[in-house]
Amino acid sequence: MTQIQSMMLSVCFGAVVGFLIGNVICIVKYAIAERKEKRRIRKEKEKKQ
Repeated sequence: MTQIQSMMLSVCFGAVVGFLIGNVICIVKYAIAERKEKRRIRKEKEKKQ
């Protein structure tokens, strides 16, 4: 493998890994936000009753 091919491979691999890590972080963030929102709505319903 030439030096340019090696560099292209490492750049592409780094981009894919970065994209994957970013997606996992976003999924966790939105899951936590959704859970907090559901908890807030449930507490508001309990206060109204």
